Amino acid sequence: MLTMSLYHQLKQQLLTESKKHGWGILLVTREHLKRWILKVKPKRLLDIGCHNRYLENTIREWFREVETFGIDIVKYDVKPSAICSAELLPFRDNYFDFVTVIETLEHIVDYVCALKEIHRVLKPNGYLYIQSVRCDFKNAVYGDDTHFHVLHPVTLTRLCKLIGFEYVEDGIEKQNFYIVFRKGL
Repeated sequence: MLTMSLYHQLKQQLLTESKKHGWGILLVTREHLKRWILKVKPKRLLDIGCHNRYLENTIREWFREVETFGIDIVKYDVKPSAICSAELLPFRDNYFDFVTVIETLEHIVDYVCALKEIHRVLKPNGYLYIQSVRCDFKNAVYGDDTHFHVLHPVTLTRLCKLIGFEYVEDGIEKQNFYIVFRKGL
């Protein structure tokens, strides 16, 4: 779990790495996410690791009726809805219809805890959309010092099923993969 001590150690590193890698604009699987947003038409969407909230603005361009919330552990140029860790989300149970985790899960210290929290705040039949760097891409390990994990779509799917998610779809785009899960009834 992210402690205050670890948070203070990471804060400056996160700010530095975000500028170096252009965080906030890494929606490689854009057309897949757009297809899911237009299919689900969520009322409330949570973007975990929102950086400067670019994704929220993009999603509202696709589907205006959605209320978006963005969280991050650091305030970049634009303030998130909440500064908090995904390991302890400040939202009530069954609150969101859709959660996005774009290029963020590999940065979360206890990503299993975060996935459990996401499951808790998702409504039954709510969707989780994850995009991450492929584990066989060298930048997954060496490209960013704030990566705590190297994720593999198959093992991530197994883990999410254990937590209670249902697998829906996955795919690969360049050096990234995406997976869509649904919270069952």
